[in-house]
Amino acid sequence: MDSETAAALSLLNAGAVRARSRQILKAGLEDTLPNFRVDLERLDDATDLVVATMRRNYPTLDVPFHSRWRHFVVGGTSRYDDLISAAVSGDRPARARAAFDLAIVSVLLDAGAGPQWRYRDAVTGKSIGRSEGLALASLDMFARGAFSADAKDPLARRCRRVGDT
Repeated sequence: MDSETAAALSLLNAGAVRARSRQILKAGLEDTLPNFRVDLERLDDATDLVVATMRRNYPTLDVPFHSRWRHFVVGGTSRYDDLISAAVSGDRPARARAAFDLAIVSVLLDAGAGPQWRYRDAVTGKSIGRSEGLALASLDMFARGAFSADAKDPLARRCRRVGDT
């Protein structure tokens, strides 16, 4: 295993996430982050704003789940669930690894496409922009095996590296 792979794998646990989060918070409190400032005296105000916004938009506090997975739902149908249900290979751990790979790649592809970018959904024929369009585009690429070590098996254990053929 190369050092980059080992370094990446070392981050795949809750303890590593907590440790990195503490480092970022410390840097924020020391005002050494180049683009952010942490001001704990304003935390209560920020909390009040979030709660007020939630209560205004969702008076019953039935806030819909929001994540990349939500962007894979079109017209009440989860395209991801349909893809996984139709998969002919992959045990539960393999499917979980594939889901993790898909989520990371999909979110990374979401950065910076710009407001004009659109994706034409082959299923509905609709032109979909923003995160929803980018999610569907990446899911379609995933389904075609674009991120898989084996293009015929989107759930193959390892993703291809950029530049591999």
